[in-house]
Amino acid sequence: MDKQFRVLIIDDEPDILSLLSLHLKLNHYMVFQASNGKKGIETAQLEKPDIIVLDVMMPEMDGFEVAKALKDNPETANIPLIFLTARTQTEDKIKGFLVGADDYLIKPFDFEELQLRIKRSLKNYSKGDSSSEVKVFQNSSLEFQINKWIADDENFDMIEIRVQIPNEENTDEVQRTFLVTISSILLQREGSTFFLGKIQSQVYLLFVKFDKLEAFCKELIDSFKKECGVKGDLKILIHLKIQSKYKTGKELLARYKV
Repeated sequence: MDKQFRVLIIDDEPDILSLLSLHLKLNHYMVFQASNGKKGIETAQLEKPDIIVLDVMMPEMDGFEVAKALKDNPETANIPLIFLTARTQTEDKIKGFLVGADDYLIKPFDFEELQLRIKRSLKNYSKGDSSSEVKVFQNSSLEFQINKWIADDENFDMIEIRVQIPNEENTDEVQRTFLVTISSILLQREGSTFFLGKIQSQVYLLFVKFDKLEAFCKELIDSFKKECGVKGDLKILIHLKIQSKYKTGKELLARYKV
C-alpha cells in the first residue's frame, strides 16, 4: 500500500477491537480505537481517519446515533463508514444506509472480506465529493506529518492561520467556509507540497513547499472575505525555514501548548 490509510474502529467488545486492530496493523493500516460511541466521535474529530468501522449494538449510544452525529459534523461528514454488526434484519440495513453507512458487514465476519470492503469504500471515497476538501491533521497524526518532513531534510515553511469569529453563533459556518476556501486554493497545487493541521479550535498550521507565499495568503484572505463577509476574518503569520528551527514535530507544537 503506497499510502498508510488510517482506520478508526468503534466497538464495545474488547476482543473484537483487539482482533480487528491487530489484523489491520499487520496489513499496514494505522489504527485508532474507541470502546464506545462518545469516545469514537471525539477520536474521529481529532484524528480525521480515512475510514471508520462502526459497531451498531453498543450501550448508551448505538452505531446509528454515532453515524448521525458524525454526518452532522462538517469536519467528519465525508468520512466513509462501514457498519459491523450482528443484526441481520433488512430494516436495520436500510436504517444504516439512511444515516450514511457506505457498507454493512454482518458478524461473525471474515477478516479478508472486511479488508476488501475497506479498500472498496476507500476507492469509492477517493472518487467522491470528499476529494474536493483538504484533509486536516491533528494531534499525533499532525506530529507524525511534521516529523516526516523534518526527516526528509528539505526546505519548508509554515503559515499560521487564525480564524477570527466575532459572533460565536457563526462558528460552525465560518469554520466550514474557511476549510472549503483553503481547499479550493490548495487543491490547484501538487498534493505533496503541503499539508494542513489544526492545533486549536480556530488555529491552523499550513506546512508548504511552494513559493510566492505572500500571493497565496492574499488570495486566501480575499477569497475567504468574499465567501464569509463580515462573519469572520483571518489573521496570518508566515514562518520561514521551519526545518532549521525545530528538530521534531513535538518541539514545534509545544510552542502552541498542544
